[in-house]
Amino acid sequence: IDRSEWQAAIEAALKAKLAARQAERDARAEAARKELEEFTAEFLNAARKAFKLMDKDKSGTLVKQEVVDSVQNDKEVVTFLQTCGERNLQFLLQPKRIDKAMKELDTSKDGEIDEDEWEVAIQRGLKKRVEQLQEARARREQAAAAEDAAFSEAFLNMARQIFDMMDVDSSGSLDRGEIMKAVKSNKEVIAFLVNCGNKYLQDLLVPARLEATLDELDADLDGEISAPEWERAIAEALKEKLRQRAADREERARAWRKEMEAFTAEFMAAAQKVFEMIDKDGSGSLAIDEITRAVKEDQEVIDFLENCGEPNLQFLLRPKRLKKALEALDTDKSGEVDEEEWDEAIHRGLAARLEQLREERERRERAARAEDEAFSAAFLNAAREVFMLMDKDDSGSLSHQEILGAVKTNAEVKKFLNDCGDRNLQYLLMPSKLEASLKAIDSDGSGEIELPEWETAIETALKAKLAQRAADRERRAKEAAAEIAAFTAEFLNAARKVFEMID
Repeated sequence: IDRSEWQAAIEAALKAKLAARQAERDARAEAARKELEEFTAEFLNAARKAFKLMDKDKSGTLVKQEVVDSVQNDKEVVTFLQTCGERNLQFLLQPKRIDKAMKELDTSKDGEIDEDEWEVAIQRGLKKRVEQLQEARARREQAAAAEDAAFSEAFLNMARQIFDMMDVDSSGSLDRGEIMKAVKSNKEVIAFLVNCGNKYLQDLLVPARLEATLDELDADLDGEISAPEWERAIAEALKEKLRQRAADREERARAWRKEMEAFTAEFMAAAQKVFEMIDKDGSGSLAIDEITRAVKEDQEVIDFLENCGEPNLQFLLRPKRLKKALEALDTDKSGEVDEEEWDEAIHRGLAARLEQLREERERRERAARAEDEAFSAAFLNAAREVFMLMDKDDSGSLSHQEILGAVKTNAEVKKFLNDCGDRNLQYLLMPSKLEASLKAIDSDGSGEIELPEWETAIETALKAKLAQRAADRERRAKEAAAEIAAFTAEFLNAARKVFEMID
């Protein structure tokens, strides 16, 4: 290889790399655009619905009494205002600040908030929420790039190892005999192919499809799969795996946004309630004697402050640190903590709690991805084995008689079908529903279940299984969070009490 040949190869490699990077950028931009469009539509719909819910007399304007009634009685309105991103709209939730907030929103000074004024405020809130969304996406993409690079390296290394395992004679190509032996006896090869993401490579596991698959992969028609032919298939497999990882990230991002909004609404509602509980005289500010009494007597106040995420609010629970905490919170030096000062502290606490929540969710998701990938590989492998157990004549399709024989006599088949999560597959076990089940699965009406039809049913079953696993994880996470919060409050309260007893 002379210098000019090397240079030409490098230029071709660079061109391919740059094209791949551009494709990745285009895909990220398209995903970002789609996310922004979906969020904007959802946000504006919620905003306009909230206005209509508040506008009880359908006049097209909001008077103070309509606002007060709504924030006291309408949970949907409250939830939207708490998460809308516009401070004056959020202040409508606070009795002592509602007059000032309405004055700021009522730019025409007619004493009401009309639809145009509401829309202007909503656009400010949307801009704030979009900035948060873009910051979160940038953070996700940075993490995703590193994760995908590590995944790609591991995947390609494993693919090369699998090729070497199958290439028993070290010839640099895979003949039919080597492939047949590996896909029947080598568990590591089977596990990789089942979950590799390339349909043709997966079809190497299916006797009825082996010849057609070899023809598809064997570009030079020499009857074997050479290393370059294998690598082209692996490149396609990796592309599909990365596409699926990106789609999964988008789905997780949507779930996180919903969780964040729900937590924010709950947290802000609790913060407002605690302020009102401490503010015994209803003055709109917290005096030192009100705080001292509340942190000694009111368990709900104590529990919220312990878990609020803002150190100075937490220090209100510590008699020796209360004065210093008040000085830090009381930014206007009035000697009391007013609603604005309380709100600033609460937003600092909310930011800290959301960061904790995000980190915990990411930790759970990393563990869940690994668990789900292992589960999927095992499930798909079991489905493949069950199909082959039922397909007695190796025709690549299941006849009525083959199904009947298997569900009557084969315990492994019966167990898989019973546990698979797809109703039509489960109905194969029930004589009274067998015909209807066969008709539902047999999409081409051939009278048999061919392998593609089986795989479609299995994909549906796997999707249902993974959805159930995700729901179970979410339920367990919520239960654990509630238990941890209760334990933390109890533990810290006991620690505070013991310190005071020793002191």
